[in-house]
Amino acid sequence: MENTQVITREELYVLVWENPLSKLSKKYNLSDNGLRKVCKKLDIPLPKNGHWQKIQFNKKVIKEKLPANNTVDDSVTLIFRDDSETIINGEGNELNQLTKEIKSTLQNIIIFPEKLTKPTQLIIDAKNDLKTKEPSYYHNIRGLLNTSSGIINITVAPENVKRALLFMDVFIKAIQKRGHTIIVKEGTKIVIDSTELSIGLRERLKRKIVKGTYYDSTELYPSNILSFTLDVYPAKEWTDSNTSKLEDKIPNIIAKLELQAVKEKQDAIESEIRHIEYERERKIEEELEAKRNFELKEFKGLFQKANRWHQAEILRKYIAEVEIKAKENNSLTEEVVNWLKWANVKVEWYDPFTEKEDETFNKVNRETLEYKRW
Repeated sequence: MENTQVITREELYVLVWENPLSKLSKKYNLSDNGLRKVCKKLDIPLPKNGHWQKIQFNKKVIKEKLPANNTVDDSVTLIFRDDSETIINGEGNELNQLTKEIKSTLQNIIIFPEKLTKPTQLIIDAKNDLKTKEPSYYHNIRGLLNTSSGIINITVAPENVKRALLFMDVFIKAIQKRGHTIIVKEGTKIVIDSTELSIGLRERLKRKIVKGTYYDSTELYPSNILSFTLDVYPAKEWTDSNTSKLEDKIPNIIAKLELQAVKEKQDAIESEIRHIEYERERKIEEELEAKRNFELKEFKGLFQKANRWHQAEILRKYIAEVEIKAKENNSLTEEVVNWLKWANVKVEWYDPFTEKEDETFNKVNRETLEYKRW
């Protein structure tokens, strides 16, 4: 939940001289560095190192006066969140705790130098690559430099190249310290316990309306606001804000990456379980379907044979009745006797219990009583 509070320059001056920054940062859910930058922006002096220890031991301290400065704002709107921008899809407490742990363990690594110091090879490659680039003017986007394919993903204006390289260098070193790796393969990816997460660093764009003769158009220009993105669904983005820079959010970024890797691994396991269950059910269904087809075929065969047997019995009765009538009528001629023999032979060919071979019917289907065409 986002909250805002307007504090005058004088009020903030009083607060920072009455409370350690660590205490204020907890109260306002901001980082120490974030508050320090706000004070610097408003030209508010801060207590020197050892100030609060002297007060603890009742030693004399010197309080610097608030200098008059008409070139800075006379107030600031603090924008903060109850969970310090860590409530993401219900994972607030876990992410918040992990962020604090990472911030503590990486405190010596996430200090930003004025210039690149022993940069990683990925940053050296990116620096050399960007030196060869000219600001792009693709469609309606103006003034951005883009690293080439196969180079760590950075898209910023020329004036922010140094800052972007510094950020990514510190970020990579922090990632490596946590035991993870970063690779450039179809984009830039962080590898955490074999899980690959796509990331990118870019500069946000701002819109400018360009008046035209018949219609207006929109052009996009660099905004001087850096953005770090994690390509998941829904997408996650960290940016510069009024109270803190992107550099301050590296612990939170890494915490989110680690939790996301755990989530994706768990999702993959659950997906595999669902796939195995699906395959098991599919196999059972296939076997059942095969059994259905087999038994239906067998039943049709049973039905056909029973029907043929029944028809054969009817035929036999009919043939016997023909013979009886012929005798009663004294019409049992040689022709009738031959027919009776022929009819009985055909019944023996048709009856499923005998199915005697018949030369003239050897190409006739007993079920359909049609000639086989093959």
